[in-house]
Amino acid sequence: MGMTIYDRYAPLYDGSGQVRFALLTHVYLGELLARHPVAGWSALDVACGTGTLVALLTAEGWAVTGVDASPQMLAQASAKLAGAARLVEGDMRRLDAILPPAVFDLATCTYDSLNYLLDAADLAACFAGVARALRPGGLFVGDMNTRHFLEHDWPPCEIREDEGYVQIERAAFDPETAVSTLLLSGFVGDDEGGYERFDEVHRERGYPPAEVDALLAAAGLAVEARYDGFTLSPPGPHSQRIFWVARKPADGG
Repeated sequence: MGMTIYDRYAPLYDGSGQVRFALLTHVYLGELLARHPVAGWSALDVACGTGTLVALLTAEGWAVTGVDASPQMLAQASAKLAGAARLVEGDMRRLDAILPPAVFDLATCTYDSLNYLLDAADLAACFAGVARALRPGGLFVGDMNTRHFLEHDWPPCEIREDEGYVQIERAAFDPETAVSTLLLSGFVGDDEGGYERFDEVHRERGYPPAEVDALLAAAGLAVEARYDGFTLSPPGPHSQRIFWVARKPADGG
């Protein structure tokens, strides 16, 4: 079974409904920026995927750089953006190796991309890279699935059917590691010509919110707010997704 994620899935990603999250995030981001304003129009999208959020921000007038580790996802983003934004292939844990310091007013990392960092040291490295890339006074907005969602609310089996594509997801949660393992099987084709199958393994870890707060603070990012996903209310014990809003101090410290 193939273990590399987003290689065969990348061309099917938007069509399988994943694009909806970026559309919703874009609207919500506007609400967050009204509450937590930034001074300029330079943005970084970490784990940008197929570039839908990058495209939406670019259309608003942002100068956007998108970073992703998957060349297949970046190929989709490149076709979508047609040169309108800068795309960089790279590891979200090694942003200092691919980005200049102190150039972005806004940095985003959405759609539970942070949950894919299964070790706290990796999460800390990502936050440190984001902090380095932000200008003083710059803002970071990132979301994570909660442990509650991964353990109790993520369906153990989901099937999605579209013309020419069937997707089966099976999820299992390990309470010892707080990691949910999702097995994604996709079938591309039709009844006449047959289907080609591919398999991917997606793992996400649920972190205690206090630990995320501490890691952000250690990276030099001051948490301004935590929100229950897509609302302006604080998260509760049954929140499925939490958005963090954290700022690099204006004095550069």
